[in-house]
Formats: sequence, structure tokens, C-alpha cells
Amino acid sequence: MRQGLEGLTHQEGRLQVDRGQIRDANLIERYKRLAIPVRRALNPTDRVSFIDALAATRAAIATAGPALTQTEHAWKTLQSELDSTVTLGGAKVARRKLLAGFLDAAAFYDQLDRDRAYNAFIEELGTAAEGLGGQLTEDAARVIVMLDTVAAAALGEPEILPPPEKTPPPPPDPKEPLWKRIWTLIRPERPL
Repeated sequence: MRQGLEGLTHQEGRLQVDRGQIRDANLIERYKRLAIPVRRALNPTDRVSFIDALAATRAAIATAGPALTQTEHAWKTLQSELDSTVTLGGAKVARRKLLAGFLDAAAFYDQLDRDRAYNAFIEELGTAAEGLGGQLTEDAARVIVMLDTVAAAALGEPEILPPPEKTPPPPPDPKEPLWKRIWTLIRPERPL
């Protein structure tokens, strides 16, 4: 999720004209990296829900430090913002509904337009909803990263885990004749 947040600011795409507006061609692709984990974290019935992770972190830490208190406050602020409404196209829309629609549209976005979740989202709420949905996604991701930082500190783990070790190549087949093994070592581009 940290990489997804970083990618939003550092990876600007080429511009294109879409529905009479100039926009970033790869914007939704960049939000896709955030949409899937944010969508899961905001779902209270998911195994990786924010609420469950917050409760587990609170139970693991004997005394709530300032970082956990700030995280809880940020979560409550985000929840109150999501409970408010915004006027789009003359109708009031709950920000929670807008965020859920944007997360679904970004998570299931297909560049080949086989699944039209993004088009349905734009047609229902308008192009302004894309910007609001993106901002709410970023706000939610930042709160989730705050909890991740607190949990990593409580567990004594690094915030960003090192990459996994590379898997070694499989051992040679003992039934394969020796001359074939030598030949593939000498000429790997021309297998027999």
C-alpha cells in the first residue's frame, strides 16, 4: 500500500482526451494498486479489516501510545467524513457510497473495457466523483498505513519487509542422460 501511495505522486501518465476532458491516461491503473487492499481493509467482514487489526493492535500494546491514539483519531475522522454527503449533479451522495463505487471501479478496471464497472461509475456519479473517490481512497490508505506502522513497531518488525529470497533452480533430473545436461549447459538457447 505504501508503494501504491508513492506511485500516485511519482508516476504521471501521458495525457489523453476522454469524454471531452484532458486527463491522465493511467490514473485508474495507479489507483488499482490501492483499491484492492483499501477495499478489503474497509470491509468489516474481511479477515484483514481495519477494525479487527486495530482491535488486535490495541490488545497487543499494553498502554496506548501517542501513535495508536493518533491512528484511532484519524480512523474516527475518516469515518465521520465517510458518513457525510456531497452534492454531485444536483443529488446528495453519501461519501461512503462514492468511495465504495470508486474502489469497485478501480479494483475491477479493465483497460480492454470487458468489464464496464468504471464506465458505470462515471455515468452514475459523473467525472467529479473520480477525483473525490481518489482523494477518499488516498485518505483511507494513509490511515491504514498509520496502523501498519503502529503494528510493526509493536511487533518489533520493520515497516517494509525485505523481499523474499529467490527460489533456487530445481535439481537436474537424475534420469536424464549426462550428455543432455552438458549440452543444455553449453547451449541453453537450443534445447534438444
